[in-house]
Amino acid sequence: MCKKTLFLLLISLLSLFLANSCQKKVFYEKIDPLPDEVWHIDSLLHYDFTIEDTLACFNMYINIRNSVDFETQNFYIFMTTTFPNGDTAVDTLGCFISDIYGKWTGKGLGRVKENRFLFKSNIRFPQKGNYHIDVQQAMRADKVKGIVNFGISLNYFDKDKIAK
Repeated sequence: MCKKTLFLLLISLLSLFLANSCQKKVFYEKIDPLPDEVWHIDSLLHYDFTIEDTLACFNMYINIRNSVDFETQNFYIFMTTTFPNGDTAVDTLGCFISDIYGKWTGKGLGRVKENRFLFKSNIRFPQKGNYHIDVQQAMRADKVKGIVNFGISLNYFDKDKIAK
């Protein structure tokens, strides 16, 4: 009985260790739902995080969940980053939601597809302090239907996963 209990305990601990070691090291993540799956041109999404270590490297991801009601191949956004000293940087990003044949690029069964786009890789934030990101849809339409959720993730950059 004692050997069986010890064996089960070791298997449990090993499983727990392996599960934790496989997780991505997420520094920040926020996912926002869009009411009625519609993103209005004047609706800004806000993301705030604090950087303490200016030597840390990150990958920044854009997370988009779209429904089959999304009507175009691409989705464009404006991202305005405000640095701790008040400086700003504006980026325009285009995300391919479907291929040229209309096949969804995201994963998922049913009417909702999940997309994760690498926006910036191996980046460092140059200043300690609070960062603020505003995101606006840039589709030249007052309303974009079919965007279920939008979010930003910052994961610690893993230099060991770079192909050599």
